[in-house]
Amino acid sequence: MIWVIIVFTVYFAMLIAIAVAGMRRMRDMSEYVLGGRRLSSITAALSAGSSTTSAWTMMALPALAFTNGAVEIWVPVAIVAGVWLSWTLIAGRLRRYTIAAGDVLTIPEFLEVRFGDRTGVLRTSAALITILFVVFYVSSGLVGGAKLLETIFGLQYATGVILTLIAIASYTLIGGFMAVSRTDVTQALLMLVSLLIMVVFLTVWTDNPLVHIGSYSSSWLNPFNTAEGAPVTLSATLSMAGWAVGGLGAQRILQRFMALQRDDQVAKSRRLSVAWITAVFLLAVLLGVVARPALADVGMLGQAADPERVYLVMSEVFFHPVITGLLLTAVIAAVMSTADSQLLLASAVATDDLPIIKDVTYRVSGNARVWLGRSLLIIIGVVSALVSIYYPGSISNLVSFAWGGMGAAFGPVTLFALYWRRFNAWGAAASIVAGTVAASTWALLDGGPSGIWDIQPATPGFVIASAAAVVVTGLTPQPLAHVVRLFDRVNSGHTDASPEEPATTPA
Repeated sequence: MIWVIIVFTVYFAMLIAIAVAGMRRMRDMSEYVLGGRRLSSITAALSAGSSTTSAWTMMALPALAFTNGAVEIWVPVAIVAGVWLSWTLIAGRLRRYTIAAGDVLTIPEFLEVRFGDRTGVLRTSAALITILFVVFYVSSGLVGGAKLLETIFGLQYATGVILTLIAIASYTLIGGFMAVSRTDVTQALLMLVSLLIMVVFLTVWTDNPLVHIGSYSSSWLNPFNTAEGAPVTLSATLSMAGWAVGGLGAQRILQRFMALQRDDQVAKSRRLSVAWITAVFLLAVLLGVVARPALADVGMLGQAADPERVYLVMSEVFFHPVITGLLLTAVIAAVMSTADSQLLLASAVATDDLPIIKDVTYRVSGNARVWLGRSLLIIIGVVSALVSIYYPGSISNLVSFAWGGMGAAFGPVTLFALYWRRFNAWGAAASIVAGTVAASTWALLDGGPSGIWDIQPATPGFVIASAAAVVVTGLTPQPLAHVVRLFDRVNSGHTDASPEEPATTPA
């Protein structure tokens, strides 16, 4: 136990040190929200990758593979495809547009400027919906942290939620976006190394895990069949599509695109980010698959009654306390790498985009704006903690709803905004609302004919939101002339879409 505490303490001290180092440059909201657009290719790639993962990768994904076998590989495959599409279709254009539109800092602000909406309705609705889904995403991370602390230290669930929130909020408050991005790099490497250690060791431990697995189910290693031998259903296939398109609207990833220093970094960042995510997801699935025979060999299969604790149980059973501390720290890293990005995103949106708060923000100095953002970060974190405590759910379900909801609400509108000249504010508002309602409806229901209500919420949400965007835009007036001119200028390449060159090297 003492070794685990020591490793945790050293790791947390390192995060605080990184945050303190970044605090010196943070004088305005641009630094707090986007790090002054100074991200290097490596930082952007690994930060975008690690913020894509969360506790779902370290706890829920191995649990799914542990329960259902190799068929669970398709969800990670879909997410990787979605991340590649995001880097390819969105990254460069979004970065250029947000700079040319007046150095906007958030997606709700970008949508308002993109469509010339002076009513504030589009920006406000986008902000509220963003915060809604962020709360559930942060809750998934707090649930993961609480399960870890409950399993290892025997802490009460609510106490674990509160301690996890304090740990995440502390360095996020201090260092802002740049500290979050830099710690994401460390967390990304820690997650990769920890999963690699566990998979290699357990494969060796079980001698020939594939033979042992075969004794549980002849379909266990067949990715086209369920563990019971049934073929993959249509609803499961449609769900995989939802996991793919969900990444197109994940605003914490879009933030990394906006924060890149130069357009020519996109290709390199995409290759590195996709490679990292592919490796981590593959190892997480392999861990869940080999965990069953490994635990059976030592007579401890019953310890994994809650499959989402498989990673935690394996860390304790098979490794020296020092290594256990390292492996468990990787879970905290996965929790933090997403929750910190989500909290920072929500505080930026609340500060910059919500009525009344936005008015106050624009009346105060740059440093005061940063402190207002920090205060709202704490408030949103507390709301997320209350949701985790009073309405606890599985990590898998929370992530599925938040990922799918954000993708349905903001994926279609972002793509159309960047590529469709005729797209207008009415179509954008209809798309966001339709995607949110559809995804939320699908998340609340289950079952139905052929399991239609069990589909990942992003799939129906994305389709319905896209249809709403096209229909409503076609029925409403053309966009304003100055809006079209900005669109043409950004996409023609005749605009200076580069921020003022920083005096320092990229982070």
